[in-house]
Amino acid sequence: MFTAHIDDSGSDPNASVANATALIIPAKKIVALENEWNTLRERWGFSCFHMAEFAARNGDKEPQFANWNDVDHDKVFGRVRQICKKYGVQSMSLTVYKKDYDEVMPQCLRKWAGVHHYTWAIRSLLTTLLEWRLTHSTHPLEFVFDWMGEKRKNPRRQEIEDVMDQVEWVAADKGMEGEFSNWSFRRRQDIPGLQCVDVLAWSVYQFGLLAFTRKPLPQDAKTAWDDFGKYRDGKWGFDITFTRESLKKWADAELTEGKSMARFTEWEQARKAKQ
Repeated sequence: MFTAHIDDSGSDPNASVANATALIIPAKKIVALENEWNTLRERWGFSCFHMAEFAARNGDKEPQFANWNDVDHDKVFGRVRQICKKYGVQSMSLTVYKKDYDEVMPQCLRKWAGVHHYTWAIRSLLTTLLEWRLTHSTHPLEFVFDWMGEKRKNPRRQEIEDVMDQVEWVAADKGMEGEFSNWSFRRRQDIPGLQCVDVLAWSVYQFGLLAFTRKPLPQDAKTAWDDFGKYRDGKWGFDITFTRESLKKWADAELTEGKSMARFTEWEQARKAKQ
């Protein structure tokens, strides 16, 4: 049995790129991960590892991040990456350039594909996670999402919950009931797996900014990318980037055939019938 820890980078409306990243960890190793992570946390005196703050050496929430010298900074970062690789059996990420999505995806499709860019990335990530699960486990995955606030206050979270309901409805219709029913939103500071996947999501996000906006890479992102990219001969992690052409191809096909829209309409009608 495996747990997919899922994080976002770029969900902020002002960000240029959005991605959804998953780190898959065997359920039987989560306790060992927590013990090893807590040892690291206590040794270096931080409560929650947040990659953006760590890379920026921002001490507002974790004073240690700002106070460490280069040697200690690199030592902690190396240990964090080591733990990510030790306990994660696979990482994967889906990245989309928001400008392309906004210009290519018609409003009539965004209601279903995702009003918010992160929703589109999550929907695509779930398809890839299912493909991985079918070749590696006989049990459905558990999905743990990084906290996005209370549902009633955050429309982005509401969209993700709708996506989970939709994909479970489709799975049940195909005789795979329960495939997407085991999920939760958890607070990062309580879940070491979410702190690990945050490292990956931030690193991929930085490469997305480089690819789409030519923003130079921070050194920590280059270090992480080189390290993770070489692990297990480059097969441990991968990033799928949606090009403008691939987005347009999907949108054009959907406008012509309407398969996804038909499924979503059926799901909406089924949900209303339950209410």
